[in-house]
Amino acid sequence: MKFFFFIFFLACNFLPCQTIPNEFKEFHKRKLLIDSGKNWDQNSIFGPPRIINSKSKSDSLIINSRFGIQAFNKARSLYGYGHFTYKDNFHGYLYSRVVNYPDLFERYSGIPRDISRYGFTSGENDQSGICFENDWLIFQFGRGRESWGAGNDIQLGLSENSNSYDYGMLDLDFKNLRVRYFNGYLETDTLFVNRYITGRGIEWNNKKNFLLGLSEVVIYSGKNRVIDFSYLNPISTHLEIELNDKQNDLGTDSGNGIWQLSMDYLFRRSLKFSFNYLIDEFVLDKVQKDANKNSEGGFSFKILYSSNILSEHNLLNIYFSTIKIGTNTFRHEDGKNNFVAREEPLGWSHGSDGRESKFGLNLYSDSINMLVSGNLGKRDLGINSITENSYSPYIDYSSAVFPSGDFRKILFAQIGIQWWYKPYLSFLIKFDHEKVEKHDNQSKLEAGFDIYFPLHTKI
Repeated sequence: MKFFFFIFFLACNFLPCQTIPNEFKEFHKRKLLIDSGKNWDQNSIFGPPRIINSKSKSDSLIINSRFGIQAFNKARSLYGYGHFTYKDNFHGYLYSRVVNYPDLFERYSGIPRDISRYGFTSGENDQSGICFENDWLIFQFGRGRESWGAGNDIQLGLSENSNSYDYGMLDLDFKNLRVRYFNGYLETDTLFVNRYITGRGIEWNNKKNFLLGLSEVVIYSGKNRVIDFSYLNPISTHLEIELNDKQNDLGTDSGNGIWQLSMDYLFRRSLKFSFNYLIDEFVLDKVQKDANKNSEGGFSFKILYSSNILSEHNLLNIYFSTIKIGTNTFRHEDGKNNFVAREEPLGWSHGSDGRESKFGLNLYSDSINMLVSGNLGKRDLGINSITENSYSPYIDYSSAVFPSGDFRKILFAQIGIQWWYKPYLSFLIKFDHEKVEKHDNQSKLEAGFDIYFPLHTKI
């Protein structure tokens, strides 16, 4: 327990954060603005949203931090957040949590201890690290997550809702052209199989209304395997490395790659189209087709209308989105190369072998600092989703009924209200309802608050 409070002491007195924690108001507001087509020059397939650092031209060490409490129903969390900037370009960051029930918190992978202190049983750094950033370069090393794809909440392979992991990242911004590369460590299992992740992507943004991106992400693993130097080359590809035996674990089963095409288009400043198409296994060979093998991948699409029609102080987004991910997508012949981290998907929160369509809206009022969100739709989930038996390999790529097996047909509705009553105090209420065919209806009501003490210093 002393370790937990030591972490919070550091967070509240020394460090800040480059990516924005999902629970913060700034995170939700940035997502809404970008999703509505505002601040298009900040739009990118490389997420999640980052802090925009002001140019203070100061030689001082600027520290912004907070220490807070979150409480929702039975869930309790103490958290510390910190962000420091030195000479505009050097940054450090830390966001850590101590919780009572780990299973009640999203994006949390801390291991519960056998004993508790003041009711808290587990602690984890969700984000932490150091960073150098200027107008055209970001070089960062630490803990966090990548979220790649066009549009908000329709990411396929990498999502802001995954468990965090340790990685280094290089980002180069050449105005209209931008590239990003990262390489990191996911976990080690009980058989000493080390699992790693690496990704590279390129995007073009006209800074007005069009964004196009192409990316590759690879999971590679092996017993006692160390970081593979062949994947440290930012300008390389998984297929070229694997087919030419350049990796440190030879063969074609030591890594699992996916490729994604992403596009964002804003029409007449109010109508936004977002599209992602993912390839995992692509069948072109006639022999494979004759053997009834099927390509695997997925796609997501979102159309959003944005308006200030209710008031100049309000932002209203109305949208329709759809997601489909194949049965064997994100699985590999070696299950250790599946797209999961600590038994949770790295991408879409419902894993794979599923499809979802929904209508929704987000309404933010700047005058009263309130966010209202709601959606309703239908979701079908097969029995082979990667959320089940997360480290099991695929069986085969033969064509079959989708979704697989006796799949679940779910009708759902969600509504949430978050009110920032004061700058340091917010309230949240959220209601989820699911109607599952051949099963009982499920409803969940959450209510809680977030209160924190801020600390801003200059040294």
